[in-house]
Amino acid sequence: MVKINSNTQELTRQRVYNFYFENRILGKNYTVKHFLKEKIPESTVYSIIQRAEKGFGPTRKPGSGRIAKKMTKSNITKLKAMFDHKDGVTQAQAANKFKCHQSFITKTLARHTDIQCRKKNKIPMRTEAQKATIRAKCGRLYRKFHNLDWVMDDESYFTLKHSTINGNNNFYSSNVSETPASVKYDPRSKFENKLLVWMCWSNKGVSKPYFVPSGTAINQNIYLKECLIDKCIPFIESFHSDGQYVFWPDLASSHYANSVTNYLRDKKVKFVEKRDNPPNVPECRPIEDFWSILKGEVYKNNWQAKDLKQLRNRITYCLKKIDKKAVQDMIGSTKRRLDNIRRNGLIENK
Repeated sequence: MVKINSNTQELTRQRVYNFYFENRILGKNYTVKHFLKEKIPESTVYSIIQRAEKGFGPTRKPGSGRIAKKMTKSNITKLKAMFDHKDGVTQAQAANKFKCHQSFITKTLARHTDIQCRKKNKIPMRTEAQKATIRAKCGRLYRKFHNLDWVMDDESYFTLKHSTINGNNNFYSSNVSETPASVKYDPRSKFENKLLVWMCWSNKGVSKPYFVPSGTAINQNIYLKECLIDKCIPFIESFHSDGQYVFWPDLASSHYANSVTNYLRDKKVKFVEKRDNPPNVPECRPIEDFWSILKGEVYKNNWQAKDLKQLRNRITYCLKKIDKKAVQDMIGSTKRRLDNIRRNGLIENK
């Protein structure tokens, strides 16, 4: 709803008043039809015409309106205090407190305040110890590597269906009793089959995915052989042969196992040391955005896989459709994201 502007009301009354007197000979209905085209309510036009015929004039006298009984100025102030910068409060609670209907609370908030209901943004749950180190470590990464390209890797789980994608957990019906069970119910398996996908990216390209067999975790041996040796290192050699890059893995234990770090050093791969790696900062790692985009494509229109093979084929197909330039630009924003936290700190501390 749009907050009502008293100046607009006064202008509308003046226009209807003048138009009626200029065309009075044509009757009231002529004036009403004219302003209905402007979507001004019929009752409003008749009310102004009635004022004109009684000689009251188009301008309302201050205080001439109906006296507020429930939403006095004092109660409006209390309503603002109840809602402004608050969560966990509902309009139903307010209606009960002020002894009115919920719709009246909705109208009052729209007409007499600038308060709007807004959706919370999700942020990571971080410990106090993590919060204390993140800003300094982001600053260290920015200063140390700001002239280099960022190479990142990550993995994410894909299920046979994904009801958490916006729109996939809703259905529409005029009569729920007539809606097919396949539409209104979301059957869940206690242990749902999942497919783990690993990839690495930079501002110059995207690696081939590695699909982890169902029930298998990425331990240090799998990570070293299947991810780094078979895919990540060839990717780096292909796109970053000039050496102007830094590899930034997350803090998973397998990523910093001795066998892994020793191999990276032997291959002379520049990487973020564990002591410098800021914990739990997905807002600095654009890969998180990539997974969201990919899953949106995979499960578009509530698509569901019958088995893991079909899911794998679907992911491969959707990877080909994704705009690679957009993904590369995403990774290219890493420097700016680190700088933002270096300068301004974490969003929950603002």
